[in-house]
Amino acid sequence: MHGMSLKPGRALLLILPLTLAFTACSSSQDQFAKELKAAGFTTVGEPRTDTEKKTKKVGKRTVKSSQKIIEITVRVKGCDLEFAKAADSSGYWLDELHVNGQEPDWPEYPENLRYADAVALLGSGKPKPPGFASCYRP
Repeated sequence: MHGMSLKPGRALLLILPLTLAFTACSSSQDQFAKELKAAGFTTVGEPRTDTEKKTKKVGKRTVKSSQKIIEITVRVKGCDLEFAKAADSSGYWLDELHVNGQEPDWPEYPENLRYADAVALLGSGKPKPPGFASCYRP
């Protein structure tokens, strides 16, 4: 009878690594949300994870790699700004501006903007992407 009580414990050990893997992923997402809130953003959306795949030729071989990217959309002055970061590194960048369901190109945007910097950028005379004026409400 004593030997039978070990089986449930073994089953628990098999489930535990899956739980830890899920927690690790969601904790880096939660950490990124906290990082954006610490930077002053108040309207922080739900984190999403995307996998960026790269292929590189090395001699005659093709080397494939992938990297987990965490994305979070925040609302600033009526505009939806998507920030992104690599799951295994520090720092983040402004990835996209979302305007009416579109993602216009915004060349030369700065990285790791705090809330005050994002507001200053939106209100500045620097070049803005197409459609920007339709979302910006000072």
